[in-house]
Amino acid sequence: MSNPKPKIPRNVIIVAFVALASGFGQDLITPVLPVFLALIGISHAGIGAIDGLLQGSTSIFRFVSGILSDKFRQRKTFVFAGYALSSIARPLLALASSFGFVAALRTIDGIGKGTKDAPRDALIADSSAKEVSGRVFGFHRLIDTAGSVLGPLLAAGLLFWLAASLSTYRLIFALAAVPGLIALALIFFGLREPSAIEKTKVKSDQPLPWQFWLFTLGTTIAMLTKINDSLFLIRAHDIGISPAWIPVLFAGFTLIYALLSYPIGVWSDRFGKLPFITAGWLLLAIVEFGFAYESNIIFALILFAGYGLFYALTEGSGRALIADLVEPAKRGQAYAIFHTIVGLAIIAGGYSLGRIWDAWSVRAAFNISAIGSLIGFAVLAVMLLKHRRRA
Repeated sequence: MSNPKPKIPRNVIIVAFVALASGFGQDLITPVLPVFLALIGISHAGIGAIDGLLQGSTSIFRFVSGILSDKFRQRKTFVFAGYALSSIARPLLALASSFGFVAALRTIDGIGKGTKDAPRDALIADSSAKEVSGRVFGFHRLIDTAGSVLGPLLAAGLLFWLAASLSTYRLIFALAAVPGLIALALIFFGLREPSAIEKTKVKSDQPLPWQFWLFTLGTTIAMLTKINDSLFLIRAHDIGISPAWIPVLFAGFTLIYALLSYPIGVWSDRFGKLPFITAGWLLLAIVEFGFAYESNIIFALILFAGYGLFYALTEGSGRALIADLVEPAKRGQAYAIFHTIVGLAIIAGGYSLGRIWDAWSVRAAFNISAIGSLIGFAVLAVMLLKHRRRA
């Protein structure tokens, strides 16, 4: 008789639907924010800097909250606090009209994201068996990313109905308050502290494994030169995609990400996480090289589909790999270190690539980005070869 399909734990289901609601609010904003920022006079470098502040503050606070959630064994508390900060900051963008105000709100949003991300990933890992880590993280990414499909579609509908204007963008930002409140209610009433960390004491004498550090190094190198989502969307606009269609484009590549996350998670439990992650970074290098040289809209759509596949190959599998490599009592610390180092690279990369775009050319920015992705791919490929030799 065949083994029954493993069940998705209750906590993972709750966290996934929290992420769906919050992702809906987040991605009402994400695909339209770059054009809004351009309308109020912010440069490519400024847009890159704002995105970098969001990502960087996220990663710095992942470090703090991840370690503290290990120390106090309170994953749920940090998850709730993080979602609360983001739920407050996002709708306030409706009042923004300057670089400083936007930068402050995106930084607060990033602090919220960082406060909940590492404890949330650790909570998912603590609530699940190691043998199905890819499956549960893939399920989480599937449901989470569904919100990132629905949010942009609502934004697109409003832009088509009301036309692209500052007042429409401000309405879209204000609507982000509703899914934020739903997410907080789900956490408060539905989420339970996982039993795994209640029974475990932190073993401070056990260092994190070398595989974790090598994986962190490869990802950091690649992220240091990765074009962020905002600049990808600005590139789409430059190619000829109208502002009203930008959220639809965002929803399209996010839908690919959502649909493929769960099956890739299941396959990664069977065949290993590293092959999928390594292939994802090679694919991203190809996409970035394509955007450096291609101005055809049809080909750009194909490249965006590849961008969605990149996320499906790397995001859930990367989180699951860390859970597999690190003992349960140090998962919060491991996610904290990983996300912090990677986030600092994102801050530097987002601003630097925006400056290169403004000062030199879009081709130079995307070429540099692609070369960095190839270097990250090479480091992960070495890790994959070493793992196979040991096996």
